[in-house]
Amino acid sequence: MSRPQECSTPWQRVYAKFGLTQSQLAKSLGRHKSKISRALKDEKGLISGRDQEALFSLAKSLKVNLSPEDVTPGR
Repeated sequence: MSRPQECSTPWQRVYAKFGLTQSQLAKSLGRHKSKISRALKDEKGLISGRDQEALFSLAKSLKVNLSPEDVTPGR
């Protein structure tokens, strides 16, 4: 899947900020790459609490500026 042009869901916003491939992001989070693919295609693209914790930890280690607004809907 190519990068979403319009980042309208939380997963799409986060994916765009990290700049990793789906496989790289999945591996870094300890998730299966199909989970990332499904999340990016999902209409709502909500991020679970467990995934939010993993994303903030990864963002800190990669020095990616990730805010609470990026991982929650309604932006």
